[in-house]
Amino acid sequence: MKTLDCIYTRSSVRTYKSEQVPENDIKEILKAGSYAASGMNRQPLRYVVIQNKKVINELSETVKSTFLKNSDGANSFAIEKMKDPSYSVFHNAPILIFTFAAPNAVTPVEDGSLSVANMMLAAHEMGYGTCFIGFAAMLGEMKDFRDICKAPEDHKYLSCMCLGIPEGKIETRPKNDVNVLNWMK
Repeated sequence: MKTLDCIYTRSSVRTYKSEQVPENDIKEILKAGSYAASGMNRQPLRYVVIQNKKVINELSETVKSTFLKNSDGANSFAIEKMKDPSYSVFHNAPILIFTFAAPNAVTPVEDGSLSVANMMLAAHEMGYGTCFIGFAAMLGEMKDFRDICKAPEDHKYLSCMCLGIPEGKIETRPKNDVNVLNWMK
């Protein structure tokens, strides 16, 4: 697949088959993430891969209950989702990849964003689906979660991406036109 085709056809996947992605493919996707640019080339990113369905389900329940407990009621769509016992924050994906930054990171958020984008594109090119899970951010501050991940206290939580084999065809969603605020020549 050509790079631009990969970029233009990648889309978030929210329905996955239960079967696992082969370990070598997961390693290749992680390698693509590790090849992303990083501030001052510090290469500070560390990854946690979770394939244990029980742990994934427990993390989803933790996110749901924490969200509902702390919700101000403003996001009624999310509240309804979180109340649904059958809803998985991780869309029933068989694999979660969490990204952390070591303390030597000078631009951790940027580094993590570039890394996840690389992993998403690599996964798409390989025929897999991914979805960035923003709701998982609350896990980063929870000691139990960090213990499960074996993430050192000085490592900053950055992101969660689910990965798996899409159930059905990946639908490319329309994008807005490019909005350029200014173009100086």
